[in-house]
Amino acid sequence: MRIIRQATIFNNVVIAAGVNYEKYVKMGLRVIKDSERLRGVLAGVDSASTLGGVLVFSPCDTPNVTVDVFKALMDNGPLSVFVMPNGLVETHLFRVDSDLLRGIMNIIANHGRERLSDVFRLSSTVKFLSPLSHGLRLTYFLNVNRRSDLMGFNLSGPIVFTSDKELNWREPPLLRVLNGMGDPEEELWSEVKVYVREGIMTLAAHALKDLEHLSRGFGAVANMILNSIGVEK
Repeated sequence: MRIIRQATIFNNVVIAAGVNYEKYVKMGLRVIKDSERLRGVLAGVDSASTLGGVLVFSPCDTPNVTVDVFKALMDNGPLSVFVMPNGLVETHLFRVDSDLLRGIMNIIANHGRERLSDVFRLSSTVKFLSPLSHGLRLTYFLNVNRRSDLMGFNLSGPIVFTSDKELNWREPPLLRVLNGMGDPEEELWSEVKVYVREGIMTLAAHALKDLEHLSRGFGAVANMILNSIGVEK
């Protein structure tokens, strides 16, 4: 509910409630049902992509998020997302034009993809925003999944991302691979190198995961990156 109170700059606030759909309907809130063609968070994002206009997504487990976070996202279209100083991409908190998102979600569904990070890997233009560049406290992005998370914000790993970056692809490497174009290893390795160079470590790890079928070494490096930035899965 705090997120709803902070969302004063938006015309509408819609909840993707998943299995709690009926509960929120009874509370008089605007709710959408999960898409049937995808699972988990992707199902909610897929349904939201049909709403039209500019969309800003915020997870329910970020109790400290403020309207200033939303304003920074709104000012950076067509697709933007925050990246922590250690390269952790806050994939659940982003801004996107609905038409762009709808096309991406169709690709994700058609190819049976399961990661929300694909939204950013399948777009030709993405603005990666640094909280430091926008004067935002890192605690605004605190993600609370366990009681221990309430003890404070713990940033692990080296500092690699301190200013906004815009990435532009003629054709996103992942899209080329999904369309059967080029050599998958070369395409995805080129993607990894860009993300590592720019300090966008979550996406570097996920691109490496897509190479794991070629060598378990790629998957091992991906897991090491994710562990270093505090991702446990």
